[in-house]
Parts: sequence; structure tokens; C-alpha cells
Amino acid sequence: GSQVSDANAASKRGTPLAEALNQCAHYNVKTRCDGLNALLEIAEVFPGAIRARAVDVVERVGERLADVEREARKAARECLRRGVVPALGAHGLAPFAKTLILYVGAALTHVGAGVRKDAPAALDALLEAAPALVAAHAPASTLGHLGELLRRGDDGGVGTGSSVQRGVGAQKPATRLALLKSTRRFLTTVVDETIGDGAAAKATSAAAALSSTTSTSTSSTTTFVWGDIARDGTSTRVLGALHAERSRRAPPSVMAAHYAAEDGTRDDANSDRTQVNGESRAAVRAHAKRLAELAMLVWDDAAQTLADERGVDVDRVRVMTESMACARLALQLADGADEVEIWDTGGGSTAADIVPQLAKRTLGAFPVSAPASVAEKNDVAKVREAMVALNFETCRLLIAASSSVAHAALVRHLAPVTLEALPHVLSRALQYVTTCLNGIALDGGAVGAAEATEDGAYVELLALARESFSLPPWCFSAPMTGSACAELIGAVTQTWERAVADEDGERVNACVTLLTSVLPEEAQQGYSRIPIETAAGWVRHIPRVLWALKHENPVASQKLLSLLHVVAARNPPGSPLADVLTQCETELAVLFFIVPPPSGSQGAKSRPGPFARLPFACQCSAVQLVGVLPTLTAPTMRSLAKMCLDVDRVNVEIPVVAVEALTSNLLAVPLDLTVSFLATLLAGAPGVGFLEKSSKRNATETRGKSWEMCRRVTPRAGAALVALGDAATPWNGALLASAALRNMWAQRVEQGDVEGAARTAAGFGSLVAYAAEFASAVSSDTNIDDELSSVIPEILAWLILHAEHAEEAATMKRILAAAPQLACPVANEIVANFENKKESTDARDVVERAIQYMSTLIQLDEGGDKASSGGVRKAASALQSLAEKSQNNDVRKLASALKVTIDVVFAGEKH
Repeated sequence: GSQVSDANAASKRGTPLAEALNQCAHYNVKTRCDGLNALLEIAEVFPGAIRARAVDVVERVGERLADVEREARKAARECLRRGVVPALGAHGLAPFAKTLILYVGAALTHVGAGVRKDAPAALDALLEAAPALVAAHAPASTLGHLGELLRRGDDGGVGTGSSVQRGVGAQKPATRLALLKSTRRFLTTVVDETIGDGAAAKATSAAAALSSTTSTSTSSTTTFVWGDIARDGTSTRVLGALHAERSRRAPPSVMAAHYAAEDGTRDDANSDRTQVNGESRAAVRAHAKRLAELAMLVWDDAAQTLADERGVDVDRVRVMTESMACARLALQLADGADEVEIWDTGGGSTAADIVPQLAKRTLGAFPVSAPASVAEKNDVAKVREAMVALNFETCRLLIAASSSVAHAALVRHLAPVTLEALPHVLSRALQYVTTCLNGIALDGGAVGAAEATEDGAYVELLALARESFSLPPWCFSAPMTGSACAELIGAVTQTWERAVADEDGERVNACVTLLTSVLPEEAQQGYSRIPIETAAGWVRHIPRVLWALKHENPVASQKLLSLLHVVAARNPPGSPLADVLTQCETELAVLFFIVPPPSGSQGAKSRPGPFARLPFACQCSAVQLVGVLPTLTAPTMRSLAKMCLDVDRVNVEIPVVAVEALTSNLLAVPLDLTVSFLATLLAGAPGVGFLEKSSKRNATETRGKSWEMCRRVTPRAGAALVALGDAATPWNGALLASAALRNMWAQRVEQGDVEGAARTAAGFGSLVAYAAEFASAVSSDTNIDDELSSVIPEILAWLILHAEHAEEAATMKRILAAAPQLACPVANEIVANFENKKESTDARDVVERAIQYMSTLIQLDEGGDKASSGGVRKAASALQSLAEKSQNNDVRKLASALKVTIDVVFAGEKH
């Protein structure tokens, strides 16, 4: 609100903010709840007032999180979640994150069992608001508090009955389930921030903090004024002189506190082990390891329900599930942050320690089967659903632990008991994933029916399979684990084939993620995990999937195109993949452009394929496949050329990418297809009026884009054609393409497509320029093939008389400088063309272009070879004579100017 409304902020009952803050500390629980409810109402209506008194509000609400009365604790959590956090926002909450974590820690370690029971809910409220801030402050302490809650249970002791043997206190399943869910959420946040994507952002912010703190020696030099802030003559603080005095002192330096915490991890020269104190990384790992052990103890306590004669209890099954999830996350946090540091500091792998215990605990009960009976008042369907979730979480834990140990076994000597348990644990987990992919998520047992795998579960199952395929290669060849891996590979293959056949988009995307994660590494390492025959079968379906995706899922299309490129680039000659890639190439043609075959029906029209509608990055990936596929056929090259000249849809850089890709893979395509493709790109797109009709086309923009595409691709295509020749036959590339270019140019001229014919002539001129320069550089022979020498003057003369851009004039200068023997033939052809155009409406433009060309010839003759001077003068005189006979006055004036130019230049020569 405005400053006036914030100053008069009050609840619906008229309680002002200052009074509400005072009520939060009242001895009566009802008054405290009224104060917290008033704060919530004020925060929802007047967030500015809460921001102005943020320190007071956070302190009052935080104190109530550990209130002895349940009603006050609940009101405090609601005020925090719905009022304080939205009012302050993530940035406004940052200065108070550590304070709030301390209050939550006080609640987690409170002497009152009821306070401890409700404390995880307060932690959930903070995690929901600002997970990154919660993970950045006191993660080790919070992990320790949560672990202690798991150990103590409800009664604050070590438990009674069976719990004594299992090392955890007795606790009601529903209460323990809530605690485990909160623990899982916190572990997920810490793992994401320290190991996942959040680690990079955290490192960046730490570097920024370091650079900002190096400018000041201590925090006491800060210019920020702490303490009471006067506004309109009144103090904003109402909590007494002691709090105000404490607030006047600047907070300690963040980096100083960080280094103080890190000091707890430094090795003592007189000690055999590293101390674990404070909030260091070693402390986080130690508490995470302890939490993993406690989670397994909780699993032991809840696993009694599987053998309970009264039936299986759904809450206890869910407790087992959550304990497995917590153990997996704690294991990832303990081992995944910095494994090198763990080993170098004398520590051991938590996974290596826990795998033998996992084998002893879980192999006898995993995977669980459908229960013969359930506890009273339990729904059978919910129990079966909970048991499926238990199997899945147990499988995730077993795979994560086995993967960590399997990789560690490559570089470290592990205990014999660990190496003995590892194959059993890993193979059991892989077998369960295989069973689920084959359609059975829960075995029916002796009396029940099997539970089918839900459609939505395949995404997670394929993610587990992807993680399994990252195991070391020795796991795929060992006797026990090798057979399990082979069965899993077969199940993934069947899942991929079914997903493609059924066009199941969600499952196809999951399979695409798996393939793009596994196959590139396999191609690089020589298919040490996945047999190359299996990889070939996976790749075989990619064109069909690309067709199904069309242009609607460019992300998945980009992944598949990149995968094809990597696999084809590393394809061993003669391998099963070579045949599959050849088959894929024939199916890729329609993805570029759907072009009817030359022998097809006359009424069939070409239309763009899915690739023509994809974003630029995807189009580049598709076109770059031309550079790595083992074979390239006519349909593919014809469709690619059609797509490259689709000025309405593709970027002007696509033809350039296509030429570069083709020239890097010339052995995969016959010579005639190479020449035809490059000649087509040199010919360019037709004129705007001769394109397929489109109501969305802007003629001016399309014309400009067509010429831009022509100027971008003609140098590359021309140079590529010239490179097909050698020193002995420098004009060979131009000769091969001349017939196709001449036919295309003549066809467009006959149809009246002057714009398209001009682009074709410009492409041919660029080709001749490159060929002439190459010939002059490598050979002294000036002879040009008769067939080519008859085509060059005809097209170049037409280009001179119709050129509208400076680039064409520059091209002619290059040609005449490298091949002066072409000057006279081109000049004579200009005269022949002019005789047919002298009485037309554009005769003046023709004469102007002819005069410019003649002037260029004269200037070249003055400083160069004089052999062709007579021919040039004769052609210029003939042109001047024809122009003088014109009925157009402007043309006759230009003819007079041309005569003056001839007389001046050739003044010293005899007629």
C-alpha cells in the first residue's frame, strides 16, 4: 500500500501492527494467537508495513514456532507461510534466513515432544518459500536435528520393545511419515543446491561475495546504520533498549563466519582423523551419513508389517518408502559432493559401507509381492499402490548405491564383503526395472493378482534404466550382473519399439532422453556397454519418430538429430550401424521436403517437410547430417536442395551450411548428384511472382531475402564446384555444371522470370570467376572447352544487360582480370543482344549497362593484354553504330557519348 496506509496498518479488528507485535509475546495463548492472526491479516493487506518492520516481525513469528502451545505454533506457521514470506519475498527474506533457521532448529531440538513434532512443518513452510536460502544456512545442523528426531521418536527416549533392538525410538506411523516427508524435502533441496544445478549458482554467488568483501577488512567498517530508525519522530522498534543496543552493532562478516565454519574441517597434525564441526562440507557429509543409517533403522522398524499376522499396514509401508528415499538422498549427499576430497581426507564411501547392510536387509524382501491380507480399516488398493511405490524407491536406492560402489571399485580397494554383496544388490535392482518395463510392477504373490505398470511410471523407469547404463563396463560383462544388464537392454528395446508403434508421446520423449544420454558415449567408447547391433536397432526408428514429432516438439527433434550426427560420425565402416544409417538416409528425404519423383504424376506438387518448419538450430542439425551419413541418394539431395531454396521458411544461412556439409562428405554421394545439388543452389530461387502463392508473403521482403541467399551461397557453391577440378583441368567443375545452369537460365528467360534468371546468371558468373581465377593461378593454358566457351558469353552478356546490383559488376571485373580472352566474345554477344532490344522501352538502361561494360573492357586493355584491343574496339564501334540508328533520342545521346569514349581511348591507334 501507500505510505499513509502502511503507517496506519491494522487488522480487520482494528489492531495496529505495533500492538499485534506486542500480543505475540503475551503470556496468554489466546492473545498470542490473536496477535499472530492479526499479523497475517496485516501482511496480506499491507505488505509494505511488514517490510518496514521486518526485523520485529521475523523475530516475533520465529519465537512462536517453538511455542509450548500447539495453537500458537500452528498460527505462527500460517502467519509465516501466508503472510510474512509473501510480503517479504525471497530477496527480502534473505537477511533473515539464518535467523529463521535458528528458530526452526530450536523447535526441532525443543524439550517438548509436541514442539518437536510440529517443527518439521515449520521447516516445510520455509522450504516452500525459499529453498535455496534454507539450504545455504546451517544445513549440517538441520540434518543433525532431523536425524535426532528420527532416533528419539515420540517419547524422547530410545524406544521400547522391538524399537530398542533397532536403535530408534517408538513413534506412531503417521507422525513418523510426516517427519520423513519433511526430511526428504529438505534433503532434496540440499542435494539440488550442493550437487545439482544449484551448485553452479552457489559458486557464482560465493565468488561475488568474495569480491565484494575484499574491499573492506572487517564488517565494522560498514557505513550502514543499524538500530532504531526514526520516522516522523517515532521509533520503529518497540522491543526494548536491549534489542536496540544489540541491533546497533553491525553483523559479523559473512566471509569471516564462512572461514570460521571451515576451520572445523581442518586437519589436526596431532590427530588421526579430521574433526567435523560447524557447517562445513565434512559436517554435512557426516550428518548425511548418520541420517542414512537412521533411515535404514527406521525401515527395519517398519518392515515388521510385512510379516504381521494382522495384515500389512499402509502407513508403515509408506514409512518404509520414505525411509528408502531419505537414505538415497542422504547417500547422494554424503558421497556425491566431492568424492576426491572424501577419499583424500581419509574418509570412506558411505555407499561402500551401506551396500552389505542393504543386501542383508532388502534382498529378502525386495521386491515385495502383493499382500495376502491387509490391516483392519486399510484399503487393499491403497496398500498395493504403496507397495509399488516401496519397490520403486528401494530400486532407486539399490541402483544409486551400487553405481557409486561400482565406480569406486575401479580406483579403490574395497572390502571383500562389499564386493561380494554388490553383484547381488545390483542384479536384483536391474531385474526389477526389467520386470516393470515388461509390464509388471507388483508380483501377485501366492494368492493375489499382479499389478500392472502404470503408463505414467515408464518415464521414471526409463530414467532408472538410463542411470543403470552409466555403470562401468565391467558390470555388463560380469557373470551375474551381465545377464541382468542384457535383460534390461532387451526390455528397453521393447519399450522403445512399443512407444514408436503406439506413438506414445510421453514414453517416446523418455526413450529419446535415454538414447541421447547413452548412445553418444557408447559411440565414443566403442559400444562397450550396449551391443552395436542393439544400438543399430535403436537408431533404426529415429526417422519414424522425427516424422511423428514433425515441427511440434523441436527440443526432442534437436536431440534426435544431434544423436544421429554423433552416431553417424563415429560409425565404424562395415558395422551393422552402416546399413541402418543407409536405411535412415532414404527415409530422411521426406523430412526435408516432400518432392514427387521425376517419373511421378503430373499433378503432384512438392510441399515442405517437417524440417522446413523447425527453428534455425534444428534446421542446421538436420542439414549437417549430410556431412556424416555413409551414403547420400538422389531423393535426399533433391529434397535438401528444395528446402535450401525455400525462402519463405528457411534462414539464408541454411544453403551455406548445406554446401559446407556436402563438401566434407563427397565420398558418400555420386559425382553427378554433387554437381546437380551445387548447380541448383547456384541457380537460386525463382522470382517472387513465380513462387507458390501465399497470402502471408511480403513481396519486397521475399525478394530481398532471395538475393541475400544468392549472395551468401554462390561463393561457397562456386568454389566447391571448382574444387572438383585440378591443375590439369581447372575448368572441369564449371563445365560439369554449365549445362544445368544454362538450361535453368533459358527456361526462366522463356517464362519471363527475369528476376530468377538474373540470380541464375549471377550464380553462373560467380562460378566462372572462381574457375578463371583458379585456372590463371595453376595453369598457363588459356584454352577453354568449346562447350563452355559457347555458354559463357551468352549468359554473361545477358547478365550485363540486366544486372541491377553492384556485385554483378564486381564479378565481371574478376572474370575479365583472370580470363581476358573472354572479353571479345562477351562484347560481341552484347552487341547481338542489344540489336534485339534497341527499340524497347528499357533501351536506355541497356545502353547504359553496355557502355559501362565497354568502359571496363577499355580500362583493362589499357593496363594489360593488347591482343584483344581490336576486337573490343570493333564491338564498341558496332554497339555505337546500332545505338545511333535508334528512334529513341536518349539512346542516340548515349551513343554519342560512347563514340567520344572510343575516340579518346583509341586515339593513338589506326582504324
